[in-house]
Amino acid sequence: MRLDVRSITDDCINSVFSRYNEMFTKLAGDDLGKSIVDNWKGSALREESTLHQIGPYIGKMKSSMAMTLVSTFTLEGETVYDPFCGSGTVAFEAWATGRNVIANDLSPYAVVLTRAKLFPWVSEEETIAEINIVDRQVRNLAPRVDLRTIPKWVRAFFHPETLRETVAWFQVLRSRRSYFLLSCLLGILHHQRPGFLSYPSSHTVPYLRQKKFPRDMYPELYQYRPVQERLKKKVIRALKRIPPLDFRLIRNCHMRNAAKFVPEQRVNVIITSPPYMRQLDYGRDNRLRLWFLGIPDWKSLDQTISPSESEFLRVFKSCLKLWHDVLTSGGLCILVLGDTYSRLYDMALPDAIAKIAIKEIKGYSMSWSYTESIPNIRRVRRGYSGSQTETILVLRKN
Repeated sequence: MRLDVRSITDDCINSVFSRYNEMFTKLAGDDLGKSIVDNWKGSALREESTLHQIGPYIGKMKSSMAMTLVSTFTLEGETVYDPFCGSGTVAFEAWATGRNVIANDLSPYAVVLTRAKLFPWVSEEETIAEINIVDRQVRNLAPRVDLRTIPKWVRAFFHPETLRETVAWFQVLRSRRSYFLLSCLLGILHHQRPGFLSYPSSHTVPYLRQKKFPRDMYPELYQYRPVQERLKKKVIRALKRIPPLDFRLIRNCHMRNAAKFVPEQRVNVIITSPPYMRQLDYGRDNRLRLWFLGIPDWKSLDQTISPSESEFLRVFKSCLKLWHDVLTSGGLCILVLGDTYSRLYDMALPDAIAKIAIKEIKGYSMSWSYTESIPNIRRVRRGYSGSQTETILVLRKN
């Protein structure tokens, strides 16, 4: 564990940055470090909003961690920007705690999930009514779906009639830009449980599990599965636990290149966990969901959203330059980074990013940093040998 609070006292004394007095007082001693450690461990499934469980997303930030960062480093009414929003965890926690939100990601799946959380249906009755309306359109469209036009690897996951229905549902929901229902449908796309649509497969990453669940021993798992009834049950689960939400606050989610995108307004704080150095394959791991969203070439997408080290550092240097103008005076840039080693800088990635921001761009100073090991329970792939620790860097615009 690494905790450095030596620079905080000077920050608080400086009246130019008095706006941060309230939040930096929370950093006294090891209080914030202890809070983060508590939120790093265990599971948040029973306490977090069920909107966070609308669809799986590999490598997503734990909701309680996002809540701690938002509540500590931002004030109500301020604007929080997450340029690599992933499944929208930071974006939703910021909105739920009274902040304006700007989110962005290049993955269509990430954008759909985030928009679902920022623009949810909150009435179960109205959502079910919308499902019934869409179902009538699907009934007319599904018989005309030609399965021969669908790749074999996609067909391998579904009963033919379930696949026809599923394709039709996605076509209608995409045309209606119904992001909440799209996310619910993506959330039940593949698994071995009866409430999902596919043949037996893993949930987060689409791999068929036919050896573990052979057809002759588990015939019920290979039968036709109607979409509508499963989607309704998924909606009820997604709406089970939602905090009070202020729909008057600003909420936007874009699908742009973070190194070039300039938000429509200045932001007080940036909180993000960037897709660093090909540690995770966001395209490959979501390839089936991406296909249903109209993205058949997940390999090309992976080159962009899961960049190599040199490309990541090039893009991130451009981001830090751009964000310096996007942030308000004294604004904070909070980065959650794994312990990947940068060969180009011959140091750990968090240290390399700090060096770029402070020494090369010269537009930031270090306010706080904290490193903690990643509990195995937080890993989608248990026992994964990737990053063993995460570091939170808090950079302040000079």
